[in-house]
Amino acid sequence: MAGNLEFIKSETISTGVGAVTIDNIFSDKYDVYALTGYGKTDGTDSASLRGQLLDSTGTVITASEYDYAYLVMYAHQAFGESRQTSITFINNIFGAADNPETGNAVTYIFNPFDSSSYTFFLTHSVGFQDGNTRGNKLIGVHKSAESCRGLYVYANVLTRTWTGKISVYGVK
Repeated sequence: MAGNLEFIKSETISTGVGAVTIDNIFSDKYDVYALTGYGKTDGTDSASLRGQLLDSTGTVITASEYDYAYLVMYAHQAFGESRQTSITFINNIFGAADNPETGNAVTYIFNPFDSSSYTFFLTHSVGFQDGNTRGNKLIGVHKSAESCRGLYVYANVLTRTWTGKISVYGVK
């Protein structure tokens, strides 16, 4: 991975939403994409952001084709971890945060447009829980070799909303 970033698109979420679709961001021009995100959940409970790919027609891929594992590195207690296989989303694709505290993340997505390869995810994020810092590291895979053109991001609690910004870059 060389490391030169070329800006593609950004999506600012200025009013609380439960989900955002970022369409037409993947193409044959790049094999690797870097997405930066920051946000704040509304309400009083924590929330994580889940991700699902959009197929070549723009339809959200909701089949049980995703696997992920993540490590939560708490500053104030023992580390934790979570993993799931054959589910319908990638959890913590941009980390998690308690209201009114925020979270920030960088997510790399590998080969999303390549119809002969699985799509892989790698996320590094930082957020807060009760005023304490926590970092997250995530790996994930979409286990279907198909061409994907975008990303659907939503809060894990359907009544939770969030604000923030997601920027997409192609990695050269």
